[in-house]
Amino acid sequence: MQFWATYCKVLGYIWLVATGLLIVVGICMVWSRKGYSGVQELLSPLNAVNYIAMAIVVIPGIVLLKLSNNFRLKDQTEK
Repeated sequence: MQFWATYCKVLGYIWLVATGLLIVVGICMVWSRKGYSGVQELLSPLNAVNYIAMAIVVIPGIVLLKLSNNFRLKDQTEK
């Protein structure tokens, strides 16, 4: 189980870093094309679709980290 715990942890962190960079690059691209008002529209609290999409993209990384923790705890209880 130790292999799967490490594998899920590494994959989870890679996923979170990649999605974080993707979100930041997306915001920078909006800023370069539409300016500050475009970023305001993108990050507006009323733009729920954007926040739902970001949550859908980030959730697999969080789930992988939780799964890694579960594998680690299961490995510790078996010994």
